[in-house]
Amino acid sequence: MRIKRQFTLSFALATLTLFGIASAAETQTFNADLVHSFASFAVRHFGISRVSGTIPVKSAVIKLRSGSNVPVAVSAELDPAGVDTHNGMRDGDLRSPHFLDVTIYPHMSFASTAISGDEKHLVIVGNLTLHGQTHPVTLNGEFLGRAAGPRGDTHVGFTATTSLDRTQWGMTYGGPIVGNNVDITVDVDAISR
Repeated sequence: MRIKRQFTLSFALATLTLFGIASAAETQTFNADLVHSFASFAVRHFGISRVSGTIPVKSAVIKLRSGSNVPVAVSAELDPAGVDTHNGMRDGDLRSPHFLDVTIYPHMSFASTAISGDEKHLVIVGNLTLHGQTHPVTLNGEFLGRAAGPRGDTHVGFTATTSLDRTQWGMTYGGPIVGNNVDITVDVDAISR
């Protein structure tokens, strides 16, 4: 009886280990090429024009199931201190306590909780942490392509867009000069080695 129980326990552990290895082998991890990945944003100015800028991507990870270009998980971290609208005074204001308050909140991050759709129409649901608060957002994404890199690596490209109300994250300063709705686009070239 004891031998049978030990065999059953050993078999169960071996099965779990093999399934764990198989699951890990089923997904491939791609990390952002930071030189070719960025986030851009646009917001209304006085309600009549748009001001746009970029925020550097510090890191991004895309996990793909083998044979598929639809992600199973996505995460990213942006550097709000690097905000750039091509105007030093405005960039300083965006970094200040009026808006991003980068001294207190130096990180901006996103982590997916659910992904559905196909290569052309991805729906990426997740949590965005910004200005010290975390709220759910939905991004509309698209797989842009896959290519072999010059160093034996594989590149994949994705783009995703969303629109958010900055006041939901506690940034209420500047209205009506600065619109509340912010359109965001994230473009990622990610590499698997």
